[in-house]
Amino acid sequence: MKAVSASTNRLGNRNNNQDRCLTLLQPERALLVVADGMGGHARGDLAAQTAVESLHRSFLSCPGPIGDPEAFLLQALNHAHLAVVDAGHAQQPPVVPRTTCVVCLLQGAQAWWAHLGDSRLYLIRDGGVFTRTRDHTPVEELVQQGTIEEDAIRTHPMRNTVSRCLGGSPALPKITLGQACLEAGDTLLLCSDGLWSAVSEDRLCDLPEDGARLDQRVNQLADEADVATYPQSDNITLVALRWLAAADTAATAPEPPPTPEHPDPEPPADSDDPVQQAIEEIHRAMLEYGGEMKK
Repeated sequence: MKAVSASTNRLGNRNNNQDRCLTLLQPERALLVVADGMGGHARGDLAAQTAVESLHRSFLSCPGPIGDPEAFLLQALNHAHLAVVDAGHAQQPPVVPRTTCVVCLLQGAQAWWAHLGDSRLYLIRDGGVFTRTRDHTPVEELVQQGTIEEDAIRTHPMRNTVSRCLGGSPALPKITLGQACLEAGDTLLLCSDGLWSAVSEDRLCDLPEDGARLDQRVNQLADEADVATYPQSDNITLVALRWLAAADTAATAPEPPPTPEHPDPEPPADSDDPVQQAIEEIHRAMLEYGGEMKK
């Protein structure tokens, strides 16, 4: 796999950095992650750190090509969700941490992604946004309904309200998936809302043609976000990957049309019912058993 990556993680004008990110590049595949701990709940930093560490472990536990990338992403995020729940229970006193998360798996000339909340993935192609994830927020729903314009997201009073996340209830969350074939020169950007809420899409798409300057541009975008929102600047995290070519271009399949995002089947509803709790324990055991079987 031929690619150039860069990342940055900034405190902003905050006392605590609750953002985390991860870039894992291997010869034939890569994993990119951004997690943004939810500040309205205790220990968002713990939630984001735990989620990233869990996704790291899931990726490394699957050596070689991953046969079913979408199934991998769903299982890895479910593991991360339960890990965040368990990490909160282990605190003294127990807390209920939550985090948004966006994760992208690259393999061959294909990218698969999954997300919860308002951390985003952008696929930049030919100087414009080819596709992006859609936030799990009430404000995004208003945009999709045509009630408000997309530009209004940045200033809407409910812009920080998130409807899906990792952590919180033990019930497995609903996860949205997407995928696309990559072309030479494509750039994947994964970022927390501290970046995209402060920098316009035109600026995000203004990327250098020279991949060697990607790191410089990533840090410049973070600087712009910090300045644009100071003194209310949030934690700012950006992971970028410029796609150059697959390891074996001769084996690359013809490009299908981009696949729209689609949600995982509805997970069990949150409940105090003992039967529901038993079902959640079965889900946990199945995930753990499935992970062991893949080793």
